[in-house]
Amino acid sequence: MRLVTVGFLAALLSVGSAQADDIQTLYDRRLPFIVAGSNSSANKTQTYLTSLRADGTWPDVNYTTGCNAQRANWPASQHWYHLLAVAAAYHGGVDGADQYVKNPDVRAAISRAMEYWFANDFSTIGNGACMDSGGVQGGLCPCGTPGLWNTNWFSNVILIPGLVGDTCVLLRDELTPTELSNCTLITARAYTPFYRNPPPGYVSGANILDMASVGVSAGLLENNRTGNASRISDAYERVHNEVVIQPEYLVDGIKPDGSFQQHNGLIYDGNYGKDFSNAVIQMELQAVGTQFQAAQSIKDAFGQHIGGARWMTFANTLTKVVHWDMTVIVRMISWPVSNNQASSNIKMNLTQVAQLGEAWNQDDLTHFGTDLADPNPKTANAGSLNGNRLFWYSDYMVHRTRNTVTTVRMLSNRTATSECVNSQNPKGFHLGDGAVYTYTTGAEYEDMYATFDFNMVPGTTTDYGNTPLNCNTTQQYGVDSYAGGASTGSVGIAAMRYKNPLTGALSFNKAYFFFDDNVQHVLVNNIVSTSPAPVFSVLDQRLRTGDIYVDSQSVTSGNYSNVKSLWHAGTGYVFPEVQDTDVSVEAETKTGSWASIGTSTKPLSTKDMFSAWIVHDLANLTKPIEYSVFPATHNAHDFLGKAARCTPQTIANTDVVSAAVDSTRRTFAAAFWKPEGGTLYVPHVGLTLSVDKPIALVVKATGGGVELSVADPTHGCGSVTIGATWVAKRHRRSDCIGDHCLHVRRGYSGPAQVTLTIELPTGAMAGSTVTRKLGEHNWV
Repeated sequence: MRLVTVGFLAALLSVGSAQADDIQTLYDRRLPFIVAGSNSSANKTQTYLTSLRADGTWPDVNYTTGCNAQRANWPASQHWYHLLAVAAAYHGGVDGADQYVKNPDVRAAISRAMEYWFANDFSTIGNGACMDSGGVQGGLCPCGTPGLWNTNWFSNVILIPGLVGDTCVLLRDELTPTELSNCTLITARAYTPFYRNPPPGYVSGANILDMASVGVSAGLLENNRTGNASRISDAYERVHNEVVIQPEYLVDGIKPDGSFQQHNGLIYDGNYGKDFSNAVIQMELQAVGTQFQAAQSIKDAFGQHIGGARWMTFANTLTKVVHWDMTVIVRMISWPVSNNQASSNIKMNLTQVAQLGEAWNQDDLTHFGTDLADPNPKTANAGSLNGNRLFWYSDYMVHRTRNTVTTVRMLSNRTATSECVNSQNPKGFHLGDGAVYTYTTGAEYEDMYATFDFNMVPGTTTDYGNTPLNCNTTQQYGVDSYAGGASTGSVGIAAMRYKNPLTGALSFNKAYFFFDDNVQHVLVNNIVSTSPAPVFSVLDQRLRTGDIYVDSQSVTSGNYSNVKSLWHAGTGYVFPEVQDTDVSVEAETKTGSWASIGTSTKPLSTKDMFSAWIVHDLANLTKPIEYSVFPATHNAHDFLGKAARCTPQTIANTDVVSAAVDSTRRTFAAAFWKPEGGTLYVPHVGLTLSVDKPIALVVKATGGGVELSVADPTHGCGSVTIGATWVAKRHRRSDCIGDHCLHVRRGYSGPAQVTLTIELPTGAMAGSTVTRKLGEHNWV
């Protein structure tokens, strides 16, 4: 994609509404964006001109229409992609394509291609209801209705009108009366759903911005090319009404935690959120200094969104490409990278992001646009953003270290599992069940989903194969309110009370601890299963890279008993010896079809896959399990050395509380599961902690005392009373592990008892973390 230059930003800032006609300013600024987004080139233009048939069609375009057409990425839309590329070359600004600028033969070809579509538009020879009601039995646009239309509303409301609008705006001053009439018909028609009462369900979130952008194109063409200020103002008002914080649950848009949701409870920053952002960036760069520009509140809300989205990126250090976390592209994992969909890269023009950041004096945009632009990322941590962040509205936590990015996505009654739309992602039910992705090289999961076992999502605990995986079952809403965690900004705990929302056959408590020094710890307890299916806790499923070691022995596929350690491709796992852990490993070359999980027509995919999982004892499911994770270790030997030094220890793992302390004994975290809270004894400081609500917390010894970071994963506690009682005596060191004793240094030297009543955040901030002092001294 061509980039809009920095010089263009200077031009933006130099033009004010008092110095130029705002509509003409908007039109002049829009043109280079259209050319840059056309992906035109001299070679493409020549190919399209040469292959264009006499009837205005292209031989490489599949014009299947109506009920027989592919719903997602309608192939017939390539007609307008070709047209836009040729129109951009004709307009000017495409590198190496000067020979096509204002060339009458090129203009004649454009007219021929436009005439074909206009003559076959569904409003011309079919029925206007085909726009978003095509193929509905008993409707006005049944299967077989003539004209170019798709049963997917998106093609008729956003995709084709957007391409038509861009093409026609490039040619505005040269359009024939017939062409202008059809251009305004198609773009204005796509804007009409805004005026329905009530509007269709798709008029929400990112879709509103895409429709508004089409409305601006319509406004620039209307009134015989002089522009329709009312239409343009209305479009910008709709954009600005959407670029706000949406505090309601299951409502699309920017959430109070900075995440972006679409389709009622799905964190979707990497697909719809990306489209939302691109639309805002381009429209607002064009509007700077005009009557259409955004107010400060809009700038602040958008900055909060971009600041959150930055946490959700990672870099593939092998291809040097920045991507979105697999979790936040949701159903778009069904596309391989080569299809150039949301899985391919972040698909945002970073130069434009930085330009808007400069124009708005908005640091979050500036950092996103500049920090992610490194052409040679050395680690998976794109932009070198370190720390821990909880997105409490989306049940999502990100932990970023110098070398790695780890994400965990949970499920509550405020969020949904996943989705299947247009036959994409029919097996994705478990993608929200505590899915964990750990990126060290950034290549771990790329293009693996055609060969992926969707019953074995990394990080989840599952009754294998007991949930039917198909398009009708993919999207379900969680049952329990408890999902979230607490974060200090550097370390955190994510925790979830899970119950399968479709079958109800499996439930458990699970906590994920993210400590300093890139060390993780996982606790699972209170498993209840009512089916005979085996119960597994999945460690990982990813592309295989190199040898696999179980207890320092190189292994292949197999079932292993009393496992103490597992290492593969930089990530190691440690299991307590007393746990007698059964681990299964699968290392196989698999072949799968992209068509089985979506609409990609790419050929069969063959990948070397690695997966490993803990096998729970069906006769003793109440037995809690734990394991520690060490990403980004250089080899199996280094991993074991780090594990010996840095393994966290479990303080408690019961149906009342799950808690662990890091190896430095400076930080511990806990998730209290019961509505009435509970009590936790922390041996290494002689501390008894009692709480009266189901909270998550992190306690950290600092130079200034003891800091308590606490949050409410249920979003409904209101307030919590926390009591801390210390036994002021020296504790003897011990070598035992588990729930009973820990290595210690000395007892607490502050007050023997502390009681805090904390008003936890409510409303839009419910679930977020608050930090308080627990004491002036610490135990270190």
